[in-house]
Amino acid sequence: MFFHISRVKSFSLVLLLCSFFISAHVTGQSVSQSKEVSVKEILEQKEKSSQTLEEMADKHDVNVPFDDFERGQPRSAIAGYLLAMRAGDLTLASNYLDYRNISEKTLAVGKEELARQFYVVLNRKLWVDLTSISDHRRGNINDGLPTYRESIGKVSVKEKQYDILMQRVPRQEDRVKIWKVSNATVEKIPFLFAAFSYTPLGEWLARNLPSIDFFGVMLWQWLYFTLMLLCTYIASYASAWLLVRLLKRIYPKISSAPLAFIKGPAAFLFAVIIARNLVDSSNVTLAVKAVMEGSTILIFAWCWVCFRLIDLLKVVLADKFVAQDKPLAVYLLRPAGTVAKLFIVIVASLIWLENLGFNASTLLAGLGIGGLALALAAQKTVENMIGAITLYTSAPVKIGNFCRFGQSYGVVEEIGLRSTRIRTLDRTVIYVANAKFIDMDIENYSERERIAFRPKLLLTPQCRRENINNFLDELKTHLQQHEKIASEPLRTHFKAYTTLGLELDILAYVNTTDFDEYLDEINELNLTILSLLEQHHCQLQVVNERNLNLT
Repeated sequence: MFFHISRVKSFSLVLLLCSFFISAHVTGQSVSQSKEVSVKEILEQKEKSSQTLEEMADKHDVNVPFDDFERGQPRSAIAGYLLAMRAGDLTLASNYLDYRNISEKTLAVGKEELARQFYVVLNRKLWVDLTSISDHRRGNINDGLPTYRESIGKVSVKEKQYDILMQRVPRQEDRVKIWKVSNATVEKIPFLFAAFSYTPLGEWLARNLPSIDFFGVMLWQWLYFTLMLLCTYIASYASAWLLVRLLKRIYPKISSAPLAFIKGPAAFLFAVIIARNLVDSSNVTLAVKAVMEGSTILIFAWCWVCFRLIDLLKVVLADKFVAQDKPLAVYLLRPAGTVAKLFIVIVASLIWLENLGFNASTLLAGLGIGGLALALAAQKTVENMIGAITLYTSAPVKIGNFCRFGQSYGVVEEIGLRSTRIRTLDRTVIYVANAKFIDMDIENYSERERIAFRPKLLLTPQCRRENINNFLDELKTHLQQHEKIASEPLRTHFKAYTTLGLELDILAYVNTTDFDEYLDEINELNLTILSLLEQHHCQLQVVNERNLNLT
């Protein structure tokens, strides 16, 4: 299973790297071909348009002529036009264009249609920054243009630039000077619209669907690009399904996890990238580009892919830890995966906010300061969690092990994220902080493959040499023939003369890790030694407290 997952996972990573470079190329391409307009600026423009008209209504500046449509200054005039078009009110919007002295051919297009076409041109190629347009009744007199004209930008068609102008014209009713889109610009609208119009399908959708926009993108555009994404996803899913069928033929025992990854997040990611690459630029406005630069769906797709990769990695590591006899480390995979996913969400959110035009550096600085404060406050907790990770991965002790820690003995009952619970020989419970526990001298008795038998024997000085030698030889023979005693190391020697008596060195290992079984075996061995001592007339030295104090 591990082999198959690793092979498919490597293949998936290659596909993802390719998709990453494709998405980076597409994103860079779209940025280089459009003005840098963000979703934040689009939302602010709508708000500024409303504020401009409200300020004009409340201001009652005597220097600015009163007008029902707030056309007394260039800024409020263009703001009124933009708001009228966003509301879908073509009749109202037509009041902001100057139709005087234009050709019959242009006028035949229709006043309302000219207002609509002009809005399409602005949406496609010109971002109107209201703050750069004068709010003086006479406009900006220092822009090098005639005093009755105000420039709101330039539009390029086949490397030739055309000025988009506002003009101060007399109002038809009373000859009061107001601002409208210049008749010179109105005359160019059909030409500019022919260069920047939507596709026939886009035009039909724009005319027949309600004039509703979300984040500056029209309703028909949301439907159009959503349908495109759906079509690319169906194609991508079909390709993924064929790839899965092929992998099943090559690796019949392959697990379902990598296959679900290919048909799910990987297919969706490729669909998003393909949709961004194949987008029809004729239906793309500056607002659409801004939303695309936000990369909301692309970021979501990458997050989904990363989440599923983390889940696959958890499966691989779990199998690896079990194979290494570290089952406790498996419990760490879930919180570690959660932390990794949280980190991905934070990074993706910051990137998304930056793409939308919001300043995420302030939020990042706040998170850094807050994280530092949290880290200082939770320093001990973090130390204990790191200690738990060490205990889980290196596994010096496991649950159920009998061990010595420091000067205490007990059985490990639980290894938590904060502390380790140990049941002592007195049946009491001790909780030791993990950070402290891993720094202790830990002796794990449960890891012994056998248990030593080392009796302390002191014989009286009156014991004869041949008796001691016979005793040792017969004891060694008995140990060598015992089925529960390891063949080596095995020692039976006369070790040394001491002031207390003749010291014997006897060492053997009982082949068991069960302490109760060990006690049964050494009980028999001790009785055998006692019998051999009597048989060979070897007397044990009695050591009293006075002799011990003297030594």
